[in-house]
Amino acid sequence: MSGNRCGHDPKNPNLSPAKPIRKGKGGLPRILSLAAERAKAWYYHPKKCKLLQLHPHRKTRSERREACQIVIETILSHLDLASLCLGTPTLENGFIDIDMRTIVRDSGIGQRRCERAIAVLKEAGFMKVQQPRAINDQGDYVGLRAIRVVTTLFFEFLNLGPMLQRERARASSRLQRKAMKANRKATDFMRRITQGLRNSFRFKPQRSRADLEKREEETRRWNMACAKYMIANLDPDECRRRTNAELGLPADYSPGRYA
Repeated sequence: MSGNRCGHDPKNPNLSPAKPIRKGKGGLPRILSLAAERAKAWYYHPKKCKLLQLHPHRKTRSERREACQIVIETILSHLDLASLCLGTPTLENGFIDIDMRTIVRDSGIGQRRCERAIAVLKEAGFMKVQQPRAINDQGDYVGLRAIRVVTTLFFEFLNLGPMLQRERARASSRLQRKAMKANRKATDFMRRITQGLRNSFRFKPQRSRADLEKREEETRRWNMACAKYMIANLDPDECRRRTNAELGLPADYSPGRYA
């Protein structure tokens, strides 16, 4: 027994996910399974890919190397070659990015191991992850599904750069033909739906120092006014209602609600 709570055995590593890449007729393009097969050499010979070594003078732990191999094959199973994004382009809903739940399910390992493996791949420059935010119609921030991208550097390290160019051209042509058949544009397949949201990638501007001090003063006044009703053992909702009535504020107001 290795003593690892994740079930890793250094002498008998499991380098394949619970849901391997589909091969053969009806499967995924050969470049994806070939990349997963070549990347497995990094587990046994870490020096072949020093970018995955967390410390330049020390090998990455075998359980982390194992998790990286499992996650690599999982993300390749969901890779759209035309865009190198993880997900599926559809005409009805645009591009549907996969979520972490799908990666965890198909990999067969825990979420924390998946997250740590993805962090290693990001540090190596093999992946990019963007977490867009949006403002909904109520003015609240909403986190959108993360956009995960596999970089061309990953394929170049596996000596698959020329093959990647050919496969991406073929994937783009297939998408174009599918769009023409539906009498639509190829960009319709790649759009990301933000229905009910506005300004998907607009970030909330920072308030000035004067605005922050004004809000702090308003909060202090509200808390002092509310304290006397709380001392009288009134219901919290009644305390808020009386405080707002006293200060001429909306009945449902509370500090921080509109921050």
